[in-house]
Amino acid sequence: MFERHVSFGKYGQWFAALTVTFCVAISGVTVSWPAAAFPKMEDGSAGFNFTEWEKGWLACLPFTGAVISPLPVAYIMDRIGRRNTLHLSMLLILAGWLIITFSRNIYLMCLARLMCGLFGGTEYITVSIFVAEMVDPSIRGTLISVTGMTLYIGALYVSFISYLSYQTMSILCAVPALCLFTIFFFIPESPYFYLMHGKKKEAEEAITWLRGHCDKDEFKRIEDGVIEQSQNQGTFKEIVVNKANRKAFIMIEWFKIFSSCTANIVLFAFSTHIIPDSFVSAQNSNILLTIIWVFTALFSSIIMDKFPRRTILGVSCVGTIALFTITTIWYYLREFTQINMKTTTWVPLITIIIGSFFEVIGIVNIPNVLKGEIFPINIKTKACAISCMTANVVETINVLCYYEMNYYIGEYFQFLKSVVSASLCLYITVFHMFETKGLDLETIQKLLTGKIQVANKEEEKKSDEEMVSLYEHPASS
Repeated sequence: MFERHVSFGKYGQWFAALTVTFCVAISGVTVSWPAAAFPKMEDGSAGFNFTEWEKGWLACLPFTGAVISPLPVAYIMDRIGRRNTLHLSMLLILAGWLIITFSRNIYLMCLARLMCGLFGGTEYITVSIFVAEMVDPSIRGTLISVTGMTLYIGALYVSFISYLSYQTMSILCAVPALCLFTIFFFIPESPYFYLMHGKKKEAEEAITWLRGHCDKDEFKRIEDGVIEQSQNQGTFKEIVVNKANRKAFIMIEWFKIFSSCTANIVLFAFSTHIIPDSFVSAQNSNILLTIIWVFTALFSSIIMDKFPRRTILGVSCVGTIALFTITTIWYYLREFTQINMKTTTWVPLITIIIGSFFEVIGIVNIPNVLKGEIFPINIKTKACAISCMTANVVETINVLCYYEMNYYIGEYFQFLKSVVSASLCLYITVFHMFETKGLDLETIQKLLTGKIQVANKEEEKKSDEEMVSLYEHPASS
């Protein structure tokens, strides 16, 4: 709206992309709020308390809201734009935090948490698409993977303000959303969106704002790609009827299910309940864990465009399996044997911290990168909407049933399911995933449709320049 009045030259794409990715920090604030708020309810400092069942709903409703919003958002963002969709949805979360701050009624608070979740579903599918369409392929993976870091920055922000009173803490949770709402007036719309609607002049202006100039050859490549991908009608049927789309969709669905079964999901909301007191208290261990998450996500964003995605994801799976197997055994021994585990309470803290590191670098981050780059423009919003809904259904079940799982199965199961999902993720990575590192969005679509061939394993180890050169000649029919 006011982007014409500010300019960042060639760093415009960095400013815009980082601003957009910080929308995920707002969701990080939302999902980590229970870890800070529930102890205040239980010790009486909040002035009220709810039953475990009601608190379970308060914790899971953001994920439920994120199931509802993706389908309408998939249509809305293709009509009013990626930026405007995100911008307007921030009003939901601002209203939600006001209700949470001043209400003590469980039904109103549930409504507010659901409203926060509606924003979560919006940013879930919009952010990665918006960033992927704004930036150069050489930095696309890095900037999309930053979303993981901003998610944990939101959680870290909550852990720092958790020492304040309940009401002060809750109103401060609205501050990041208010700041972003203001900044969004000064960033441009996606050039891909403009080209989808035949607005070439606006698309050129957007690219110039983002990169400091508009290269004619690059603009022609983007325009041709949008036209080609838009020739098929962008319906939900197209996702499953088209073989290439179906292949991409199934792979993303599996990866989103695996990321939704990570231990990080329940640790966000219940870390102060899960991690026992050791050489640090449960509350301080929550702060320590969120700091580790932030630096791990930063590390992930740094290596995302330096190493093949498949390699990073494979290492992530192996590390997760190893560390959370140890964690599972420790909790099982504590709950179902007579072994005294009081002298080893430091073990789960260490294994959870290291295991979370491995989860974040690949299993959590890479699916978000892939969903922004693997779908063609005509179905991208719709496919991402379904993958978002799938992920949030699984996350809702995991969070809502947290207390029931602990009661009927045992707390060890929270980590056992992470081990199982990481094992399945490793299988998909090794046998069914292809490499996308360093490739522009148009080349990725040609790989999926078979217009060019995927490099073999030896070729995948070559540098980006060598790898791209392998794709220049279509395979003979």
